[in-house]
Amino acid sequence: MQRLAVIIFFLSTITTYSQAELDPNKYYAETNTVFIKSEVYEKERELQIFIPDEYFKNPDKKFKVLYLFDAQNQRIFNYISGNIQFLSMTDIEPMIIVGVVTEDRWSEFLTPNNYEETLERYEPPMGNADLLIDHIQKEIEPYLKRNYRTEDYRLAIGQSLGATFVTYASMTTDNLFDYNILISPNYDYDEKQFVDRFKKFVKSDLGKTKRFYFANGYGDDYEEKFDEPLNEVIEILKYSDNSKIKWNYKKLDIDKH
Repeated sequence: MQRLAVIIFFLSTITTYSQAELDPNKYYAETNTVFIKSEVYEKERELQIFIPDEYFKNPDKKFKVLYLFDAQNQRIFNYISGNIQFLSMTDIEPMIIVGVVTEDRWSEFLTPNNYEETLERYEPPMGNADLLIDHIQKEIEPYLKRNYRTEDYRLAIGQSLGATFVTYASMTTDNLFDYNILISPNYDYDEKQFVDRFKKFVKSDLGKTKRFYFANGYGDDYEEKFDEPLNEVIEILKYSDNSKIKWNYKKLDIDKH
């Protein structure tokens, strides 16, 4: 869990305050649960949304959006939003956090497999990452733009398969995620499918700069399995001359996935 410290919307109807009512000594930040009717998934989808104190105290200001995946784990969402609130006091700008609640990680985070052997580890339904991208682009983003003051700049953080999805979404869309925080990404999936994807990605003609922050740890079986393909990706990036790809990598002194 400590590794999440490397980073760092609220209900469908915004609570409004007049400037005259605002107490400069009071903290107005809010976290709320929102349900969006999704045509992509043909059901309601849940979001956890954090809105910073500054949103209410600066009514003309727009805010960057941070997408956090696996927000069904309330402890992860609280941990990340708490760190961002703390860091925004001195080190980073405040931002809106959109926690995407995941119902089926293999289905929502994984790309289609290329090898039959992959099905020995991951059972269908799986490989529907494009549906989640559609849900974000066609439903979550329009919802946010209608209801909140957002900048056209999005960050994303994912861990393990969540980081695998964030990588895929950034690679395959022009402007969905500008900054990607990838904690122990699973690039071992499907015979290192994402190592091959990075080989092609660094040669692509990008219209917008993409930034990647990679981090992983030591120790357990997951970290050992994911370490080799991640290092292969780092080597690909080291020798890439694509000026539109910016990246950083940190090996954390943490011994659990």
